[in-house]
Amino acid sequence: MGKLGSFLALDILISLFANLSFFSQYLNEKIRPTLLLFYMSSVWALYLADHLWDSQREKKPISERGDFYKRLHQTIVTFIGLLILVSLLVGVIFESSFLWEHIPLLLSFLFCIGLVVKGNSPVPKEILVSGFYTLGVFAPFGSFGGLDGLSFVFFIHVIANVLLTYNFDRKFDENLNTYTLIQFLSPKNVRFVVLCILGTGATFLFFLWITGKLSAPFFFGMGLAYLWLGVCTLSRREIFQFKSLCELSYLPLFLPQIIFFFSLLP
Repeated sequence: MGKLGSFLALDILISLFANLSFFSQYLNEKIRPTLLLFYMSSVWALYLADHLWDSQREKKPISERGDFYKRLHQTIVTFIGLLILVSLLVGVIFESSFLWEHIPLLLSFLFCIGLVVKGNSPVPKEILVSGFYTLGVFAPFGSFGGLDGLSFVFFIHVIANVLLTYNFDRKFDENLNTYTLIQFLSPKNVRFVVLCILGTGATFLFFLWITGKLSAPFFFGMGLAYLWLGVCTLSRREIFQFKSLCELSYLPLFLPQIIFFFSLLP
């Protein structure tokens, strides 16, 4: 995926869809089309708004993404407004019960976002982002999908991904006085820590498989996602290519759905 896809957070949308697809199959719970639309429009609006907000706070030299958002500011603001409108309409009309059930999660998320923006968060940004992203993925599946061992494995992958991608934002976060984990590590050491984290998650994933708690399609889907991110850790690609590759490490999570589809063919 090129720079444009990264600038517009298309890689984020694809990875979110892969995650929801994977756990929908794993938990044998279908996601309502309206809930999926609510999720995709909300997350897209959130990430575009975040990128737009970052571009307004950037100091010279302005990044390529920052320049892109400044040049197309009005167009992007309009598009974000349309996404928010779609999200609100779908949420209120079709998914009001879901929203009501998850008000505590939503309010805590907004509260933590406020703390991060003001630079007052007592919890590192990577932990907050990884935790809320993981909970957000499981929220559609009732009681957060009955969180189990695979949930932990997924969280480990998410936090490794976040550490890798935020490793490039350290100067920006330092300028904004944002509390992060990577501020305590050099870029090289961040990659080493990520490999250790991935090794821990992969070991636990293998344990789930050999003890019969995880079937082959889900083991190989998550395993390939781990392998993909591990390769990314050793990569030295240009920043936006690198970030997109990290986000797209969730693509192998489509594997169980693909296997299920072909198993139905005569």
